[in-house]
Amino acid sequence: MGPTIAQINHAHLIHNLQLIKQAVHPAGVMAVVKANAYGHGSVEVARTALANGATWLGVAFPEEGIELRKAGITAPILVFGAQLPPFFEHYLRFDLDLTLSARMQIEPLKDLCRRMNKKARVQIKVDTGMGRVGFLLEKDRDALLQILNEPAFEVTGVYSHLSSADEDDLGYTFEQVERFKAVREFVLKHSSTKPLFHLANSAAIMRVPQAYFDLVRPGVMLYGNPPGPDFDLQWDLKEVMRFVSRVAAVKELDANHPVSYNRRYYTSAKTKIAIIPAGYADGYNRRMTNTGQVLIRGKRYRIAGTVCMDQMMVDLGPDTDVRPGDEVVLFGPQGSDHVRIVEVARTLSTIPYEITCWVSARVPRIHINT
Repeated sequence: MGPTIAQINHAHLIHNLQLIKQAVHPAGVMAVVKANAYGHGSVEVARTALANGATWLGVAFPEEGIELRKAGITAPILVFGAQLPPFFEHYLRFDLDLTLSARMQIEPLKDLCRRMNKKARVQIKVDTGMGRVGFLLEKDRDALLQILNEPAFEVTGVYSHLSSADEDDLGYTFEQVERFKAVREFVLKHSSTKPLFHLANSAAIMRVPQAYFDLVRPGVMLYGNPPGPDFDLQWDLKEVMRFVSRVAAVKELDANHPVSYNRRYYTSAKTKIAIIPAGYADGYNRRMTNTGQVLIRGKRYRIAGTVCMDQMMVDLGPDTDVRPGDEVVLFGPQGSDHVRIVEVARTLSTIPYEITCWVSARVPRIHINT
């Protein structure tokens, strides 16, 4: 194992989950573990979440659900993504909940259920204003009735997705909530069973209790981050991932010496440069060139020059006690300081989701419980 690792703190994960459970009770929690649990490790995160009160798991694609099943996880798993009929068999073989969001899915799934002599667990996705996948109540009532009354289907849930719950103006979000209430009323009127209804993502969990219904779907907040870099966060969330490396070497350079590709940094005086064996192939974005900050021995240092594929440099100044082997925090706490994920997102003009998802597969995830 190399010097660059991502520490995944399960004590922080449990802390965040408990905050969510307390806030949304009596609604249940579907832990969203798609995209390798936002880069944190889907199997390990799923196990911890289920052991601490989550009752459902959410993923984007069937292969993510299959990975969890092969790891021995038996809890209900909803696959969010729109899916084509040639891949339906995976859902029945691995007991995954399939999202039905378009008419063209219905007949092929019915035919497959007959051939396999097995019911399909399905959830109905409705579009309440996202403009992405999902049935429209005003146009697709007949399709919804067909799904609700199909003996080959077990309808376990009905859900939608909020497009703008992270905005200051929640007007459109409340419109979506009202549309979803109309969907719920329609389904309950025409269904012989009571499926679970769910709408709230992380932003809505934090700000819109009217969106809780039967389940909530925390994603980014489960991992200790707000939905956006300027989100007004009133929750005591704790970051779950800490991204660290080690100083590989310390090198002295004279004044006016270029550093890294394309000479984007020149030393202003005689100084020492630390070489860190982490780069954009590990998930530290190249746009952090000359702007990103890291922690070494509790002190902040700015990236000096272009972030390379496998390495980066920082200017330590002429007088430094930094030595090879010292820990380098790319994001996370060290001593009394903390390079927060939301800070990195703000520097890159993006959202916290991307920062942890960028941490690449070659970076080992080290799971801790402190």
